[in-house]
Amino acid sequence: MELLKTNLVRDALASQRVVSVLKKTVPQMDKFLLSNSRGWVNTGMQSVAMLTTTGAKSGAKREIVTLCMPLGNAIVLVGSNWGQERDPAWVHNLRANPEADVLFRGYKGTMKASELQGRERALLWAQLVEYNPQYAVYQEGTSRRLPVILMERVDD
Repeated sequence: MELLKTNLVRDALASQRVVSVLKKTVPQMDKFLLSNSRGWVNTGMQSVAMLTTTGAKSGAKREIVTLCMPLGNAIVLVGSNWGQERDPAWVHNLRANPEADVLFRGYKGTMKASELQGRERALLWAQLVEYNPQYAVYQEGTSRRLPVILMERVDD
């Protein structure tokens, strides 16, 4: 985890060329690894969850992998979209249909999304930036406010 806090990683993730390669390769590899390890193994040094959301317009099931921060039995997601100027599609899907199937560290089940606002978001944002400093870099590089989504188990 400390590697993520180095200038080397920060500078690499600031490069459009590096980000372009990572966007094309890492999610597919993570899907394979997560599916075959019950959510325990991924390509990186951070926690990654696989979500199956319901399309906001299409109603179709959409499977994605994204970084997350564990928080007890919940996970916290940031709609950073690699620092782009628009929210990722999965954020729109969760806003329209907040329940999603989640695979994370041996847990496979339904979680419900809540987009955090105000003080609750601010308190968690500080923890998120400590957990992954790249979130601050992404936030500084975009005009939009990065969404922070709390995913809580439905079956708890």
